[in-house]
Amino acid sequence: MPDQISLSPYFSADRRELLHFLDDARFSSAIDLGCASGLFGQELLSSRTVQECDGIELNPQAARVASEGLRKVWEGAFESVFETIPWRTYDLIVMADVLEHLAEPWQALRDLHAHTSENANLLFSVPNVRHYSVVLPLLFSGRFEYQDVGIMDRTHLHFFTRLSLLKALSDAGWKVQKVRPNIKAKYLKWWYPHQLFEEFLAVQYFILACK
Repeated sequence: MPDQISLSPYFSADRRELLHFLDDARFSSAIDLGCASGLFGQELLSSRTVQECDGIELNPQAARVASEGLRKVWEGAFESVFETIPWRTYDLIVMADVLEHLAEPWQALRDLHAHTSENANLLFSVPNVRHYSVVLPLLFSGRFEYQDVGIMDRTHLHFFTRLSLLKALSDAGWKVQKVRPNIKAKYLKWWYPHQLFEEFLAVQYFILACK
């Protein structure tokens, strides 16, 4: 309990929208890359979306908390533990706001494609750098400023738009099954042309891909 109390809210982010994105899909075994405190993995288990769930987490404190709710948690960076993971045992690989933090995201996608089973699926959420909050300051005042949280989080090493993300997946051999923009509810009124301005309103994109 002390670990849970002292952990930053970053490690207990609510990802219900990502769970809903999967609809009624069912998987046997999942691994959550950057699983934080394991909440999303526990949601996958409690909703019976998956039967078993493991995780990878860089933060030692968060990894200890996650290990209480997930089957197994590897502590360390994705790149450092990659060779120790039994990738072919999973049919769902989760990367929720992880890709933008990797030093070589394109290589990571290729490696995952090469080392996972033929029935593997890749579940993503990735911030959208084409959001109006980034584009307008850049266009009109030349500002491209990092922040503590959000799309311009200063820990993000790379930035993606819908198109560049789809290209990265395709180049790595993944086939996109479905894509959904995550748009704030205030823009989803029936009278608002959110579909027309989707790529400027989407805070992030949810993507499910397969081989």
